[in-house]
Amino acid sequence: MRIVLSTWGTTGDVYPFLALGERLVATGHDVRVCASRIYRDRFTKIGIDFFAVGSSFDLDYFHRLMNTLIQIRNPLESAIRIAKEGILADADKWYQDCLEGMAGYDFAICHSADVPGQEAAIKNGLPWATVSYCPGFIKTADDAPHPIPNLGTHLNCLAWKVADWLMRKKVDPAFNTFITSVGGQKRELIGVKGMYSPRLNLIAASSHISTPPADLPKNHKFTGAWFFDETDYEVPAALQQFLDGGVPPIIISFGSMGGTQASETTEILIDTIARTGQRAVIQVGWGNLGRLELPQSICSVKYIPHNLLFRQGACVLHHGGAGTTASACRAGVPSIVVPHLADQSYWGCRLRKLGIAPKILHRRDMTPKRLAQRIDEVISSESMAEKARVLGEKINAEDGPDTAVALIEAFAKENVH
Repeated sequence: MRIVLSTWGTTGDVYPFLALGERLVATGHDVRVCASRIYRDRFTKIGIDFFAVGSSFDLDYFHRLMNTLIQIRNPLESAIRIAKEGILADADKWYQDCLEGMAGYDFAICHSADVPGQEAAIKNGLPWATVSYCPGFIKTADDAPHPIPNLGTHLNCLAWKVADWLMRKKVDPAFNTFITSVGGQKRELIGVKGMYSPRLNLIAASSHISTPPADLPKNHKFTGAWFFDETDYEVPAALQQFLDGGVPPIIISFGSMGGTQASETTEILIDTIARTGQRAVIQVGWGNLGRLELPQSICSVKYIPHNLLFRQGACVLHHGGAGTTASACRAGVPSIVVPHLADQSYWGCRLRKLGIAPKILHRRDMTPKRLAQRIDEVISSESMAEKARVLGEKINAEDGPDTAVALIEAFAKENVH
């Protein structure tokens, strides 16, 4: 088949598509990816045709938006800001570019948040599936909408009814203004149901981390996480020397989480590590961390693949992004989760429930004292270390991309003509 993939978002949203695209090509399919031009080299390096969509990425705008999002306590308000100032801000150009990039293909697979890309697939008459990473956004009687705790079946259903009302009132109108402007059909409950393909949504997450609910709708299929491993990557000599020079360090990775407070965040991390007496590796990331004068106990690195770095640590201190969470679990080490926005608190709560992480600490509430307490809790816990090791073995036994390809091919036999 000629398969076109479209994905919106930051690195954690895009890298799983590298894994899927690579596997689809290896299986014999002709693949094109529609995504932001900043990811072009990543896809072309592994031989995947790339079609740039949307306006040029504005890092300064992204940092200013992050400053605002981190301070918002209401998750619905945060989600609405992401939708309006992220997904929909460039929707017209994104849609028009995807419309061109998808023309002539047999089948489209779109990120669940990439509503403009989905509408382009529909306009082109393509059967389409979606990809999502967070099962916590899928309606189920087994759980209430995050961050509401499980209230039991009846009260969970009541909580979802309230969430449905809020989606119809606050979210649907914003998306439907765009959708109808390009001739699409209005959607309902975007954020709960309306952003997923009604035929097939691939949940690129491990069922060992987030248990599939008994009432999971039939169009949703767990595949396991999709990891893109860069087997030819060589660890920099300076990092290897640091790793060999003492006990396993705390690995600190906030990924694509940015903002303009890089120096403040780095100072908090330096103070935290000093309080614990541990060593640490700080990934620079989009937040530009670790750019101050660092003590000998801390090493700062730029891009290092998670599959190589995380397994070197005693634990991973991270933001709770879906991809970073899966990688930390796969490495078989405990986590400390500092959510910034979106689904990150969901993953932090899941890891705590599994016994491999302490209570989450939101970025806006992060202080050296609070963070050091969590590090001490993890480092002193043999139980967390053992549970994380066992979970890592289970996740390493999964093959998410292989499962996804099988589901895609079965779906295509029924829907691609």
